[in-house]
Amino acid sequence: MSIWKFKVFLSNRELDTFEEWLTDQDKEARVRIRNTIAYLANIERHQWGRPYFAPIGKSIYEIRVQSGKKQYRIFGCFGFGPQTFTLLIGTGKKGKTYTPKDAIKTAQKRRKLIDEDRGYLGEY
Repeated sequence: MSIWKFKVFLSNRELDTFEEWLTDQDKEARVRIRNTIAYLANIERHQWGRPYFAPIGKSIYEIRVQSGKKQYRIFGCFGFGPQTFTLLIGTGKKGKTYTPKDAIKTAQKRRKLIDEDRGYLGEY
């Protein structure tokens, strides 16, 4: 059994925004992203760190994945259940530019919606 549970942000149409993004990535990237999440799910919080995990702002963190020459980031936050990390948005990264460009702001908005009990969560 995993140490950590992962949740996903659901849009107001109750679509899994993370899974929707993930299915748009190539097969190798999907496998690496899922493997990275599985790795983090099975280690203690104090072991979460680079190269797979880093803070990016106030209460927002990134899961970091490299697949070939491409970099991927999944922005998320701790919480909304014990031993739980919530996946807020998936992004591509090139240099210092994220795709979508407003990914950090979107993650912050989604976190706020959940904090205010106006966001929906699903199981990963």
